Amino acid sequence: MLFWVLLLLSPQWTLAQEDAFRYLDSIERKYAGLRDYIAEVTVHFDIETFKAPDMQAKLYYKVPDKMKVESKRVLFFPREGGFFNPSLFKKDDFEIKFLERFTYDGGKAVKLKLTPKKIKRTIQEFVLTIDTDRNVIREMDVTQFDGRAMKVLIEYGKFDSFELPARILLKLNIPSFESEGVKEFDQLIQKPKRVTGTIEITYSNYKVNSGLSDKIFKETESSISGGSPEGKSR
Repeated sequence: MLFWVLLLLSPQWTLAQEDAFRYLDSIERKYAGLRDYIAEVTVHFDIETFKAPDMQAKLYYKVPDKMKVESKRVLFFPREGGFFNPSLFKKDDFEIKFLERFTYDGGKAVKLKLTPKKIKRTIQEFVLTIDTDRNVIREMDVTQFDGRAMKVLIEYGKFDSFELPARILLKLNIPSFESEGVKEFDQLIQKPKRVTGTIEITYSNYKVNSGLSDKIFKETESSISGGSPEGKSR
């Protein structure tokens, strides 16, 4: 009996997996001509435990994964989800699971779960919401091994024939520990809490495919944190 159940289910499962790969392929083809970009960004923080004025910076990106942020002040910039990298989700780098097909913002969409085959930084998994009419990622849920979670919402605009982010909103939910004082036998009790908030990043004044040199990125590669969703640059 089990054999026949598996036989009946396997074609649908195989089709769903093929579809999952196809959606990532479509995004890769859409941005195949994008080699680099420069953009001006404004970063607005609204986080419980972190207060800072809006910050302006210039962001540089070059395929496949080079990123640099220039700012007059120290800028905490979310590396995962904070900037647009169409080369991030190579199908060979992930175990991909098709989750559902649904309507999103009036159009067709699918949801995929991506688990890295090799541990990269602290990422445990991604869940992507892909607009299949436009072949763009509209939402991204990021889960890290240390308990951090983040939802990324992306709005696009047309820049030099490419659909690139005009606004990225990150909804943070991260663990924190707060001391509650001393209990019997001088035992320090810590109660886990969650810190929530948002980071809003507005993009403007794109320059696309200007031929950025690798030298631009070398001076900041060591200063951008890879084990945290926040990168730091001056």
